[in-house]
Amino acid sequence: MTKKVLVLNPYYPTLGGGEKHMAYFCKFIESYYNDVEIDILVHNYNEVNIHSENYPTINELNNRFGIHLDRTKILKLDLKAPGSLIEHYKNKKIIEEITSKYDLFLNFMFLSKHIGRAKRNLYSCMFPPQKFSFNKFPHNLFAEWLNFRFKNSYNYFISNSKFTNHWLQHYWRTGKKNVTIYPPVFLENEINEIEFEKKENIILSVGRFFVGAHNKKQDFLVDFFVKNIHKLQGWELHIVGALSNNPVDIEYVAEIKEKIQGYPIYLYINSDLSEVNNLYDRAKLFWHATGFNEESDRFPEKMEHFGITTVEAMSKGVVPIVINKGGQTEIVNQQKDGYLWNSEEELLEYTQELISNSEKREAIALNASKRAKDFSVETFYEKNREIFDVL
Repeated sequence: MTKKVLVLNPYYPTLGGGEKHMAYFCKFIESYYNDVEIDILVHNYNEVNIHSENYPTINELNNRFGIHLDRTKILKLDLKAPGSLIEHYKNKKIIEEITSKYDLFLNFMFLSKHIGRAKRNLYSCMFPPQKFSFNKFPHNLFAEWLNFRFKNSYNYFISNSKFTNHWLQHYWRTGKKNVTIYPPVFLENEINEIEFEKKENIILSVGRFFVGAHNKKQDFLVDFFVKNIHKLQGWELHIVGALSNNPVDIEYVAEIKEKIQGYPIYLYINSDLSEVNNLYDRAKLFWHATGFNEESDRFPEKMEHFGITTVEAMSKGVVPIVINKGGQTEIVNQQKDGYLWNSEEELLEYTQELISNSEKREAIALNASKRAKDFSVETFYEKNREIFDVL
């Protein structure tokens, strides 16, 4: 009998690291069940036009991440933009009703509080939402009821890092339902020997372009590079990222394009996998700044919850110089396979140190490549199989 699986991810058109994670999860499900059909449920959040001819297809997902999904398709849902809390709740109920028609529901929506109503339900947690909270009686009782139903509707909550798992437990006390499984980054045979002769004086940053939440701070990196251009002579900054058709995000990129005029700074928007891999092959250093100037204890959702692109860079011998916050601290071992910075001064210091000492940079690059092997697709599949075997 065909297994019917629903995956909720309205952020699908961003085709960022989360979508790579989702794609490999779908591939695992396709391989786990002999007969399965997977629907990725998307809707028109933030006025995104899901019927646009530019809306990404499954083929584009496959091409972006070098994967092959053949039993997965897109399911589009038109939702009325909520103008009130009641309308928001009605939209939530519509999605929950759809989940009830499936054997397995995988909630892949960032900060979602949708209740899973399939036969089995999994919550892939990139960062946990906070509980419903209303101050006045009887609304406070309604909030407690919603929180109870959400928490108890899922068989497992799968966190993408120990950082995320900490906050999931802090907010929800989900206990034994919690499992940490790092996102899949590479097949083990894809990590090849570093070709140092191909490396150029390139600082690389990879992450989707968007405003708010845990945005990648590309505007800060551009400002920082321009401010220190005289100390980074002979080097270029290359910034790669996916961009949705959200008008706010498009305006953000337009402002960055204005800033980089006349400087050795280059943007790559919605590049295919081969172009991104070419940049990883050529780059020597990798910058990441998500969470900069944000208070990690007050706004943990604004940190990088894991750091897929950091691992991608490391696998190609691109030495990471990443902010000392969020999931990045679980990936990089200070001064062994990369650097963790706490201030602009440290970001500049570590960058200059590696620019001036190629021997040290290459030694750290080799260690970084070895470290990247700890985040393989095979390990991801193995950990998920343990969960699916007992579902």
